[in-house]
Amino acid sequence: MSATRALEKLYAVSPKEFIRTRNSLAAELRKSGDADAAREVAGLRRPSAALWAVNQLARQARAPLERFLDAVDRLRRSQLSDPRGAMEAMRAERAQLETLVERAGQALGDAGYSASAEMRRRIGDTLLGAAADRHHAEALAHGRLTEELHAPGFDALTGAPRLRLVEGGAAQRDAKAAAKLRAREDEARERAARAEQRRQEAQARHREAEARAAEVAALEREAAAARERLAEVQSRLKAARRGPSRRPR
Repeated sequence: MSATRALEKLYAVSPKEFIRTRNSLAAELRKSGDADAAREVAGLRRPSAALWAVNQLARQARAPLERFLDAVDRLRRSQLSDPRGAMEAMRAERAQLETLVERAGQALGDAGYSASAEMRRRIGDTLLGAAADRHHAEALAHGRLTEELHAPGFDALTGAPRLRLVEGGAAQRDAKAAAKLRAREDEARERAARAEQRRQEAQARHREAEARAAEVAALEREAAAARERLAEVQSRLKAARRGPSRRPR
């Protein structure tokens, strides 16, 4: 077994099983005579929940992951030669990124982790950071990223030289428009995440209120039944106090 294959197997397991699996794979590599690979695997740290979720995309969402990497590659290639094509590639990249963040959030939820807004931001940043670097992109495609990454700037993602587009030309305007579009999309994503969190909190409060209302209704029914029993007992007691009726002579 190669070190690459060991990494793919290692990052497929849940974070809770990481240490045990890592030690087992390192021992297997050591036993096979690959001491360097064994040391590399043995030195790996347990992945964060965000990194683990990103690595699951290569197994659970391969098609959208490939489309995302393809869109980033098209964006990089078309930035200088075809600015309008770059805008289309950026829209495709953002759409696939949102899909991947959503799928990663589902993987987190299935594994018992909270897919908070901050967690989703870290997932998105790692996806963008990996896509901007060919070495990391290869690791991402095979689910063996070993660290979380920062999101690159617009220039790093596209591979374009900073401020070297034609001054005042359409290319520069399109680049600025793309940057503004991306900023607006990021802001909209944050607003949507906050709104979703508020919706879930409101639903939780609504369910709690319904449960309390049901409890109150049950208590009211129980109290009404108790009053009926009390009235019946009081009626019998009153009759008993009067004693048996006598017949007239």
